[in-house]
Amino acid sequence: MKRMKREHLEKYLIDGLIIAGILLLALPFLKESIVSWQLRTSELTIATQLPTTIPEEETIQIPTLEDVLAPQPATITGYGFVAIEAIEFQQPLLVGITNQQLLKGGVVMFPQRLLKNSNFVVLGHHLGRQSLLFGQLLEAQVGMEVSVSYLEENQQYIIIDKKIVEETDLSVLADDQGPRLTLITCPTPTRTDERLVLTAIPVEQTTAQQSQKSSSSTPQSSDGMIEKQEKQWKQQSKKNWFLLFVILFIISGCLLSVHKLLERSAS
Repeated sequence: MKRMKREHLEKYLIDGLIIAGILLLALPFLKESIVSWQLRTSELTIATQLPTTIPEEETIQIPTLEDVLAPQPATITGYGFVAIEAIEFQQPLLVGITNQQLLKGGVVMFPQRLLKNSNFVVLGHHLGRQSLLFGQLLEAQVGMEVSVSYLEENQQYIIIDKKIVEETDLSVLADDQGPRLTLITCPTPTRTDERLVLTAIPVEQTTAQQSQKSSSSTPQSSDGMIEKQEKQWKQQSKKNWFLLFVILFIISGCLLSVHKLLERSAS
């Protein structure tokens, strides 16, 4: 009897250790799946004027499971888009540097700055999968074109620099070098003191050949961009939940294999 109890206890203990270990490894992916589902079930609207009240700035941190499970509004209000066609990257632009806003798209760090004459700085999260939020910026390369629409402005840029800087390096935020675009995210989905920074300048400042090439592409309508964004969110959600199902299937397979090994050793 004691032997049977010990064997059952060993099975429960091993089951618990396997489940805990795999869930710990799967936790980042679980968070991505929840975020992608929330985006998929949200309605995106684009406003052309800033809100009268902008959310107070928060200390940005890696989102926890509690953060992504927090109730989300049914509507996401953006104020434009940032897109890199070469890597099929597009994200809405929001205002208010908060942890919740960063789970919905790129956040404009200085909402009052204009595209035509300022350093337009956008911050975004890298959660793990590069297709979600700003993780895809790791694929961007110098020379690629970036389209930005914000409020009632549109601007085409060319990426001229891609670098890693320390989190404390605030020089990339300065507005003293003429009009430019600065995109910032983490180089890894884990906690890090480094930041990936992409710097782009308006096509008017590049060679005549580059300007002619960029001017041939006309900005998409707001409705078209919204439709494209919502389609991307749906595709990302399907991929994330499919892979999560695969992880759960692997967990079940591991448990079954361990049980069979225990049964053989006991016989």
